[in-house]
Amino acid sequence: MGMEKFYRTVRKKFGVDKQQMKQEVVEELREELGEEISYIEAELKQYERLVAEVNHLLTVMRKNRIQERSEEGQIKMDRFEKDIDPLKSKLEELEESMKERLEEQKAYS
Repeated sequence: MGMEKFYRTVRKKFGVDKQQMKQEVVEELREELGEEISYIEAELKQYERLVAEVNHLLTVMRKNRIQERSEEGQIKMDRFEKDIDPLKSKLEELEESMKERLEEQKAYS
């Protein structure tokens, strides 16, 4: 049964206006879901603050590490390599994915 037919049937049987039904449903949902939405928003804000703190700490740690290295007289490349390894692996995964997509495109052509 389509929504229009449902609304017509309800209006005929109960004498309720479609717009009035929509308003009642919206109000009821707002009441029921209002607390849950507020809780989710608060949790999201807390998560965003946590992410900002972690990013700040990482930045400070990197800055301190660079300062320590420069105080030693030279930045050690082995540490740099360790820092860049996760990025390399992600780039390799992306490269493989792109190769697969290119091969799939060639197969469809």
